[in-house]
Amino acid sequence: MLSKRDRFILIVTLVIVVVSTLAGYVGYRIFDRMLPPLTTYGNEVGGSFRLINGADGSVLDSDFRGRWMLVYFGSTHCPDTVCGATMASMAKAMDILGPAKAHHVAPIFISLDPMRDTSDVLRTYTLRFGPRLFSMTGSPKMIEAVAREYHAPYVRQPLEGGDYMMEPASQIVIMSPTERYSGTIPTTATGQEIADRIEQLMANGK
Repeated sequence: MLSKRDRFILIVTLVIVVVSTLAGYVGYRIFDRMLPPLTTYGNEVGGSFRLINGADGSVLDSDFRGRWMLVYFGSTHCPDTVCGATMASMAKAMDILGPAKAHHVAPIFISLDPMRDTSDVLRTYTLRFGPRLFSMTGSPKMIEAVAREYHAPYVRQPLEGGDYMMEPASQIVIMSPTERYSGTIPTTATGQEIADRIEQLMANGK
């Protein structure tokens, strides 16, 4: 039987857990209701976003102005043979480009599964592929809106045992340093193919 002190500690712990859960839920609801307006900047694909990075800080599309953005949508629960392979290819492309050119490129991973992919989870996941990749999440409504802008799927695929996986994008969207849509790269592309495409765009200046 629990002592009075043990019961007190248990009650306090339960209260903290409940309050933390409620605070997180309320935070999501407030963030959903205060969504900033998104704009496509006249692009057929791509546009603005306001998300949360792996360090729990707010990040805007304008933070990457002046750099080529490689925008990929997936989730940490996606098989390594799919999302992990794409992440590894983007990281390899940065190595092939070398420090000088890679400095002008921002490989971005946006989670389609914000309820499970918290900032901590994303940070740990992204670091597996090196320090040059950026990971982001946000409220479900914001992720849905950004995914719509970038023509990425927002489809929840049911799995056995009540589990699920968010369908990853099949293309990496390329945005120019002036935030203009510059095409896509298949997620099955190798690191060399991604690097070659970026170098070609850099050489053409578009």
